[in-house]
Amino acid sequence: MSTRAWFGCLVILLTLQLGACSGLQLESSPTRSVPLSGVWVIDTEASDDVNAAMKPDARRGDDRLSTRAEIQRIRRGSGLAFVAYDFQVLEAQRMTIELAQDSMGVKHEPGVYRDVSWGKRERGIWEVQAGWEEDVLVVASKTNGIDVIERYRLLSPNRLQVALDIRADGNKRQIQRYFRRQDCRCA
Repeated sequence: MSTRAWFGCLVILLTLQLGACSGLQLESSPTRSVPLSGVWVIDTEASDDVNAAMKPDARRGDDRLSTRAEIQRIRRGSGLAFVAYDFQVLEAQRMTIELAQDSMGVKHEPGVYRDVSWGKRERGIWEVQAGWEEDVLVVASKTNGIDVIERYRLLSPNRLQVALDIRADGNKRQIQRYFRRQDCRCA
């Protein structure tokens, strides 16, 4: 291989590598129709135990904190507790999803209503990026030392998986919650 060809390959590889590191590449629409709108009820048997997964000492993450970083974390309070409070999908027994072309509204029960628009936004202390990876709705939120990625995946017309990847307090958590579509004819 000539020097020029080798250099060309190196440039292409570096470009691909940098592109992969630039974060989420989300689209404003899914690759196919994804009917998320409706009323969803938790499937507790299939879902992870959120209380056990969110305990600060449970399953310590790979990235150990230095003593100084641990002291700063304690001063700030528990990031995991903060996530459990701010992300209502972790506690929701029922969700009503309203999906529009450029946003999603979710009423969590128990909990509050949450509106998410596609693209990048600042919502309070959170930097939020939302959009589609093919037919999976992704909502990535980050603030001081806390990253949460939610993935809403329709497994079948009546089954929804919400996967959360959480990084807080030097811990990593992956939580799966499953929901069944409530029959709209039931009152």
